Amino acid sequence: MEASVILPILKKKLAFLSGGKDRRSGLILTIPLCLEQTNMDELSVTLDYLLSIPSEKCKARGFTVIVDGRKSQWNVVKTVVLMLQMSCLGLAV
Repeated sequence: MEASVILPILKKKLAFLSGGKDRRSGLILTIPLCLEQTNMDELSVTLDYLLSIPSEKCKARGFTVIVDGRKSQWNVVKTVVLMLQMSCLGLAV
């Protein structure tokens, strides 16, 4: 998938790879949730795209995911965590 195809969704900054790394050199993925963001389909597309960017070597080190749910409702945070679990299972296979 090319960025130009999903550019309007990426501009919403639903999630992003900051370029930072954790202690084990895993990439940091940040998901800043807010009250207005309820479109899980767009978030799923964004996550699929962002998780496809790193090389296989980087993916093997894993990811640290920061879900900032301070400005969101708990049910949205819970849905995002479940979505992440499904995405990560897809990476492990």
